Amino acid sequence: MNKPVNEEKRKNIVISISGMSCNHCAQRVENSLNKVPGVLEAIVSFNEQKAIIKYNPEEVEPERLKDAIRSTGYEVVEQT
Repeated sequence: MNKPVNEEKRKNIVISISGMSCNHCAQRVENSLNKVPGVLEAIVSFNEQKAIIKYNPEEVEPERLKDAIRSTGYEVVEQT
C-alpha cells in the first residue's frame, strides 16, 4: 500500500496511448498503472486515448509509468 504523500510532493502526468480499441483495454492499462509503487491514482480514458496519473516522484519516475503501459501491450505516444 502506498504511504500518504504531502500534496506538495504529488505530481500529475498525462500520457497519450495508442492501440486501445475498447474500454476493456483502458481498464487493463489502468489496473497495471495502479499497481505500480508510487502511483496514487491512475485514470485511463479510452475515448481520449490517454492516462492521467497522480504519483509520488520520490517513489516512481515517469519512464516507469510508460513501461507499465507498454507492458500491457499498448504504445506510449511521445509528445514533440
